[in-house]
Amino acid sequence: MAVAWWVGLFTAVGRAQFVELLASADLTLLLASVAIGIVVNMSSSLKWWMLVRARAMQAGYWRIFSYYLVGQFYNLFLPTSVGGDVVRSYELGKFTGRQADALASVFVERYTGVLVLLLVAGLAVLSQLALFSEKFVLASLLFFAVVLTAIGWMIFDPRLYHWLRDSMLTKLPMSAVIFTKLDKLLASVQVYGQHKSALVWAFINSLLFYFLAVVNVYITALVFQFDVSFTHMLIATPIIMLIMNIPFSLGNIGLMEFGYSAVFELMGYEPALGAAVALLMRAKSLFDGAMGGMLHPLFVTGEFGKNS
Repeated sequence: MAVAWWVGLFTAVGRAQFVELLASADLTLLLASVAIGIVVNMSSSLKWWMLVRARAMQAGYWRIFSYYLVGQFYNLFLPTSVGGDVVRSYELGKFTGRQADALASVFVERYTGVLVLLLVAGLAVLSQLALFSEKFVLASLLFFAVVLTAIGWMIFDPRLYHWLRDSMLTKLPMSAVIFTKLDKLLASVQVYGQHKSALVWAFINSLLFYFLAVVNVYITALVFQFDVSFTHMLIATPIIMLIMNIPFSLGNIGLMEFGYSAVFELMGYEPALGAAVALLMRAKSLFDGAMGGMLHPLFVTGEFGKNS
């Protein structure tokens, strides 16, 4: 509701201008936007597949790509991407018979990605500190810096995790079931320390992924407005994505629209353009989710593509 008011959808003039903006969409660029969105998904799936392969789990790239789209389906109605990550790791674990290793591969894929995103977003903010000194931007950076530091600390020095686990077990003995699974996950994640080449490629792929994400946002913005600067999108995209990763709403509803509208306005564009880009991005997410929903019974729970 706040974003709709901000964009001006509660006034007849604002609604007319927004509809005109959507109607001005360039069909060729629209198709290009859909295509680059698919490439972004393929890039992210490639990173996950490389981490899966490093642990000798027998799952082909197209199966991993299918699991990734299935995760996109569950992301539509679960908080951020956490719910989708759980589902795709579960399906991989069910297929390989190695649930802890499957979850670890998703965890490492996600952790390295968010860590690179934090670094890129931090550089973007520093490059335009006068523009991005807004509280919601700085709070997003601080939130992820604290969370990622705490998680990294527990991985590299598990004494903190052991202290938290023992404290929780003393107060809530019933949590033993959860911590048994977390112990297995931590041990499996730590094994990736023996696969340094896989981690290096994971970080390199993350950089490639975010560059493709910038291209994705840039082309999507060009669909509605031709005078969009690629440099602006290079700065704005990681900040928008960081905001969208905050586990605040189901399916990022409202948060995604706020991120695009607010950051686009900070970059000197109309909030309506940001809202239009967010709307198209959400439509593409629905398309990805629909593909995942169709693949779930065919590629995941059935026998289709068993050797893929």
